[in-house]
Amino acid sequence: MAAQGKLICSYPGPAIEIPNAVFDDGNFLSNLVNFLVRMNNDVLDAAATSRKAQSTVLETRDTTHPRYITELLTGILRSVGRPADIVRITKRVGDDVVWNNSKLPWRRSSLWLLIRVAIRTSLDRSALGNDIYKQFMLFFMCRLANEKDCADLPNDQIQFMLAKISRRLRKLGPSAPDWLSRTVLQTCTSFRTTLEERWGQVQAAQRVSPLWSPSQLDLDRDIELSLLSSGDYLRHSLANRSINPPDTTFKPKHRPRGTLGDFLSSDGVFFEKAYRAEPHVTLYDVEREVEQGIDAWVDQVTDNDKACVQLEILGNKYSSSALSTYAGNPELLSVMLLTTLELWIALDKIVIKETPMLADYSPEVPTSLLEHLLLCKAGGLRRLHRAHQYLSCRDYQSHSGSVFSPSITTNSFAIRFYKRSLDLHCLKAQIEDTAEHERCEKVAELERENARHAKLKLEATEADHEFTVNRYGSECHASDCSKCYLERKLRNMRIAVHEWPLPAVQLHAEAVVFELDCPVSFNMWRTATFHLLVDLCSPSVEPEDPYILLSGYAALCPYFVQHPRSRISLASDTKPFVVTHYSPSIPATQERVCVNNGLKFYEFDSRSRVPVPKALGSFDIGRYCTYELQSGPYQNLQKYVDATSHTSNDVIANQADCHMDISIHEYTAFGHLRSGGLLQWLNVLRELRGRSLTFRRHEVHLLMAQAVSQVGPPDSTEWEWHRELQRPSFCFALLRELESLLQDVEANWLEGVTMDTISFLLRRLLTSSPNNTVSEKALGLLRTVRGKTFSWVQELSAKLTKTPEDEELRGFLRDMPPFVEARLMLTHP
Repeated sequence: MAAQGKLICSYPGPAIEIPNAVFDDGNFLSNLVNFLVRMNNDVLDAAATSRKAQSTVLETRDTTHPRYITELLTGILRSVGRPADIVRITKRVGDDVVWNNSKLPWRRSSLWLLIRVAIRTSLDRSALGNDIYKQFMLFFMCRLANEKDCADLPNDQIQFMLAKISRRLRKLGPSAPDWLSRTVLQTCTSFRTTLEERWGQVQAAQRVSPLWSPSQLDLDRDIELSLLSSGDYLRHSLANRSINPPDTTFKPKHRPRGTLGDFLSSDGVFFEKAYRAEPHVTLYDVEREVEQGIDAWVDQVTDNDKACVQLEILGNKYSSSALSTYAGNPELLSVMLLTTLELWIALDKIVIKETPMLADYSPEVPTSLLEHLLLCKAGGLRRLHRAHQYLSCRDYQSHSGSVFSPSITTNSFAIRFYKRSLDLHCLKAQIEDTAEHERCEKVAELERENARHAKLKLEATEADHEFTVNRYGSECHASDCSKCYLERKLRNMRIAVHEWPLPAVQLHAEAVVFELDCPVSFNMWRTATFHLLVDLCSPSVEPEDPYILLSGYAALCPYFVQHPRSRISLASDTKPFVVTHYSPSIPATQERVCVNNGLKFYEFDSRSRVPVPKALGSFDIGRYCTYELQSGPYQNLQKYVDATSHTSNDVIANQADCHMDISIHEYTAFGHLRSGGLLQWLNVLRELRGRSLTFRRHEVHLLMAQAVSQVGPPDSTEWEWHRELQRPSFCFALLRELESLLQDVEANWLEGVTMDTISFLLRRLLTSSPNNTVSEKALGLLRTVRGKTFSWVQELSAKLTKTPEDEELRGFLRDMPPFVEARLMLTHP
């Protein structure tokens, strides 16, 4: 830290002329000396102070205000003298402070400044000229540089001295005497010679080639391989070698499928074992059980705290496991998010049943997150609609803001809960009673130390300095002088502060007490909410390291009850008084020893290492619920798959994004398909009719799947983007175009992706269309798709029988069974 530019200071300060008759008076000199001694030792209100937690403490890192010398002493001296008219000098002083995790900062030497001012004022009164001071300082630096000890300095320090001397000579210019210029030249030349010699030694060392002596090489020893720790393993491997092949009898293992009660355990062990054995099956079992039985399970809960812990554990373990298993599959990731949300809703219901006050606050989960999900099954859409209704109802009933609001008011959840909790009131009273008892003991200790200081000070005042005779026969100050010992003891007397364990502001103290013994159910609700919103739905944020957490504050550790699944706590970036450099010297007052709490607490997420307000910044699950186009000609068109906010004009204006392998008509059709959420189904119907898109391309299939699967904003009875599926006329038109497309590609077994797109659209139509006639016709088309696909398999099998060496045909046939399986599954939506 440094002042910008230089500080312009004038020296000396205020000066007073005193008559010789007054100055020679013994009483005057005695009182003047006593005043200066007391000013040097006593701590008055001129000492620098600092405000921390509404307590005023001495700031030893800052300098003392000189007003008792520059104002009080000069005012006293004016009564016996008059202001002196003296010549003052001006200096440009660089004020630098260097500090990093130390008690006292480094500052420029005030003694060196005093010496320079004394030299300058003395020389300015001589008749040698105005530049004599600068010439002397340059001469002094040259003499200092020529000392023998400076020859062994490191290179960087020598270079620094060389630059400093050269700069001073340049500032003098023509006013420098010839003899001084020659002295500077000799010094700089000596320095330059030393640096060049050292650089020459470095270059010579680098030029020496490494020693090459082939006769000294021991090739046998160098190529010998020693496996000191592998002997047992090798002997065991050789001993177990058998000529007979091992028994490879197939012994299938079947583990029982888990129920909701099995998965909702208090330790999550059942889920972990099941997931390690069969990841996909276990995740499916959890999704099925939550869909079918979570509401009934919530109605039967009797132990709310235990149930909240079980739901939080399952939600965390399931979503974390599914996130890695379902990576790259937006449909399954959407199911994971929906299942995790249902578990959170179940936990929210239980917590509200135990603490109805929570219903007054925001559910924190925005309904806009649900618009990104990709769901095609009727059951999934019904579950999502119920979840949306619950969140909307919770948000409508809330009127007290957010539970995670950074400001603490009487309307905060922690404060309202504290007001109604007798246990928290008793805890706060216990903390304050213990702190009051400790403070009384500290006050008694302070009185004893002050009395001891007064006694030692009296002894030091009455004692005399002790002198001794050294070996040369001269009188000198004794090293074991008793007076000096007492004075050192007085200077080193310190007392530790007593810091009140709770904040001085009453509401903040109540919030801290609430966190010391937070209800388990609400604690799990916060943990589950942050896992859903921060771990799953938020981009990563740079972690932070606060100075101290509530769990690490020694004054409150005996009262802190932390659940092992808790992640929200209190943190502070400011230090408590007990670990700062504020250690009052004796004598001290009670106000400086008994201080307020120095911590400034805020809510902190200990798992992501981020403050709560910063963690709840922005939510986005689009990265999970969006198909990614692979590298190729369509990769530049990813933005048209991601969202529906682009317009037709945007697509036309960005024709430069069109790859050379894609026609401009297909580029325009690709970009227009998701231009406007309400127009997506109409655009799909138009493209099925116009055939501008290459349906055999996988990228086109992903575009279609994203458009018809993303649920979008809800309506009163149906999802807004999918209203067209409620109109039979539109459904029949869509069926006609799908049937026409099916007839065009049924003879070409290279159109497997097109068949997949047709099946996907038919499945989505069956999910949402309420018309029975539409459903029957769609099912008929699905059966046709299944039959045509199976006939492709038969045709390819026959071709492969005739040409078994055709690897391309073999690979295509190998990839065909998934299509057949998909068609069979899609027949029953």
